[in-house]
Amino acid sequence: MKTRTYLPGIALVLGIAVLSYFLSTINASFDPLVISIIIAMLLGNVFARKDYFQDGIEMALKIFLPVGIACYGTQLSVHELQGAQLLSILAVFIGLFGFTLLIARTFNINLKASVLLASGLSVCGATAIAVISPLIGARREDTSIAIISVMMLGLTGMIFFPLVSELLALTKGEFNFLAGTTLPMLGQVKVAAGSVCPECLAEAVRIKLIRMSFLFFLVTAAVFISGREKKTVTVPWFVIVFVLLAVLSNVTNILLQWNEQLKALSSFCLSAGLAALGFTVDFDSIIEEGMVPLGAILFSWGVVMLLMYLVRNLF
Repeated sequence: MKTRTYLPGIALVLGIAVLSYFLSTINASFDPLVISIIIAMLLGNVFARKDYFQDGIEMALKIFLPVGIACYGTQLSVHELQGAQLLSILAVFIGLFGFTLLIARTFNINLKASVLLASGLSVCGATAIAVISPLIGARREDTSIAIISVMMLGLTGMIFFPLVSELLALTKGEFNFLAGTTLPMLGQVKVAAGSVCPECLAEAVRIKLIRMSFLFFLVTAAVFISGREKKTVTVPWFVIVFVLLAVLSNVTNILLQWNEQLKALSSFCLSAGLAALGFTVDFDSIIEEGMVPLGAILFSWGVVMLLMYLVRNLF
């Protein structure tokens, strides 16, 4: 039966997702999505018996990634989009996305990979990349490179931000804003802010959650930018569900009682989907790209933080 050919690959992908969830509980900076794709890439490139799992891996990619993206719509809240900080957070978001896109293209990185790098750095790291990648038809290698590059940059910031805070004599409010608006992943914000002071954690996370809500608008922008090369842009079913669930979550309380379950389902499915994606990536294709994507986002990240520093001192 054809079903039996799917089971080994699906079981392998689910096993990696479970392991990634377990490993992510060890430290708040560990993102299960990132762990999943790294484990799968290592296994897929080290072991030779990929054919035995191939059908199931392809099926898992078609099932889990779309379901994870669709359910993630319930996690986007626009209720926090108010107050004096909003314009400042929005300005940093636009700066990170715009500069990263511009610099990545200047570095001769292809358009779709540039959009993924800009999306991951400006909003919510691996989650943003996982959501946007299938919408713009990005290559699997581009998705993997973008996730790994953004993760490495975020880990660098997580380690050095507390030192930068002391060096520049930042106030708690300034540090919270810096961490919440420029670190790509929520776990990294938690670790960086928590290492400075317990009171910083809640405020930095609040700023980060406001920034994450911009994903709702970023999806449209990313599809539009990457679709300029086409005459038409096809909207997949899971994008429609994603938008529908996001709207329902913000204008009604229908899904409120299911929010935690849908959050867990979305995260687990995205982890499983990225594990399946990781198995399809050849290390040789990533090595060919070298350090250029990481260099591009480090450059744009530095430009935005320099502008933030100048604004702080001039105004």
